[in-house]
Amino acid sequence: MGAVVDPPAGLSAGGRRLWADITAAHELDPMQLVQLTEACRAKDRLDKLDAVLCGDADTWMRLSPDPASDGQVYEMRITNALQRANDTANLMKQLLAALRLPDGQGVRPQRRGGGRGVQLPSVPGGKVSSLDRARARRPTPS
Repeated sequence: MGAVVDPPAGLSAGGRRLWADITAAHELDPMQLVQLTEACRAKDRLDKLDAVLCGDADTWMRLSPDPASDGQVYEMRITNALQRANDTANLMKQLLAALRLPDGQGVRPQRRGGGRGVQLPSVPGGKVSSLDRARARRPTPS
């Protein structure tokens, strides 16, 4: 089980709950604590975006009449809230996956080494790429 680690200041209920659940079950190193902090902040943003999408406009804004407007009605539009919610959910998923927390059997997700899709240059006596083999077969111009 993890050590009790106080959540960062400023988290709302959803972020604090996520922090408590993860830190209670896992021992985290400093880098993981930073990633968890950002995941908890993303959780709080998701909760606010969900409230906005459900019609609670007061979650992030408040309109006050302008005394100089003689009672004119102002309209405020929130655009792309659903796209922002989807982007934030994806960010949170990536941050939580980056923690590499073990599953119920204590198995951690596989860590990929090196850059994917990057081929190291051929070295004499080492592995030769298919491109190098094709170049070697090509006749040289006379």
